[in-house]
Amino acid sequence: MARDIRTGELAEPDEAVVEFERLPQVVKRLSARARRHIANSVSKNTIRGMRSDLRVYQRAGGLLPADEFDIANFIADQRALGKKPATLERYLNSLHMWHRYMNLPSPVKSMPVRAVMRGIRRSAGTRQKEAPPLLLVDLHHLLDHIDRTDLRGKRDSALFALSFHGAFRRSEVVALYLEDIQWKPRGIIVGLRRSKTNQEGAEETKAILRAPDGFPYCPVRLLEAWLAASGIRRGAVFRSVGLAGKLGAGRLIDSVFYLRLKHHLETAGMAERGFTPHSFRAGFITEAHRHGKAAVDIKRISGHRSQSTFERYIRRTDAFEGHAGDFYTGVEEVMPWVYWLEP
Repeated sequence: MARDIRTGELAEPDEAVVEFERLPQVVKRLSARARRHIANSVSKNTIRGMRSDLRVYQRAGGLLPADEFDIANFIADQRALGKKPATLERYLNSLHMWHRYMNLPSPVKSMPVRAVMRGIRRSAGTRQKEAPPLLLVDLHHLLDHIDRTDLRGKRDSALFALSFHGAFRRSEVVALYLEDIQWKPRGIIVGLRRSKTNQEGAEETKAILRAPDGFPYCPVRLLEAWLAASGIRRGAVFRSVGLAGKLGAGRLIDSVFYLRLKHHLETAGMAERGFTPHSFRAGFITEAHRHGKAAVDIKRISGHRSQSTFERYIRRTDAFEGHAGDFYTGVEEVMPWVYWLEP
């Protein structure tokens, strides 16, 4: 159950969630124009996620507004149900933002809540599962197993190659419009209208190089092949394709990207390696780092603002790669000596 912030009466959970959609309206002195700007200050995906988190809290019996004991008990109970620390952190952030938007003091930063969360992290460990990097050799192997004679194959090949070479997030690449792309002699420049770290719509571009003639995995030529075959002249670049080969009007949705990748990974015999759409982004950053590219040049493509976040994307595929203690020249790789196997 939840408490209506205006009347103090208990409301059904769904009613309280609907109230969340009208957060700015509780500030009576704000004009309608100001409230619209406040509503636009947060992305729709963020609102959707916060709404879902609040629903979990309310259906667990939580009251809104909450106090520190309500929230501390809630996250302890959710941990007992098997929720991961990262999920609990997201719940806390949503509850914190709800109170802030309601112009109420947030209990999330209180000592009881922080102490319970600290105990959960210490007992569970905080290592976050990361998408494995899909490296260049993996990309080429994947593309080799896609049938590019049909429309779906052409779309998927262009989608995967562009996702890698542009270090795109899944939500970014499916939201591309043809009007966002400029063709240049050396490649293309892709403009992003919005991104995870650019909610204000500031100018952000990615330059994608055209590979030499004859290279079968060129992202620019694969994109051009898809556009020529589909007949797309404006609007969404990546669209659905029906079973009969009919092109959809709207843009491709995120879940279809995942399903198509899963299908092609199985075809290529790579299903057991745990790749996700985010593996393209991690793979590009890791591959560029291994080729000695400067961090500032990699971040021009990846769009990272935070150095610490950027460094987490550089996956070590070999524990001895770039070893700080490598003071030797001409080190050989030998079979490891195992003392108990000696005669």
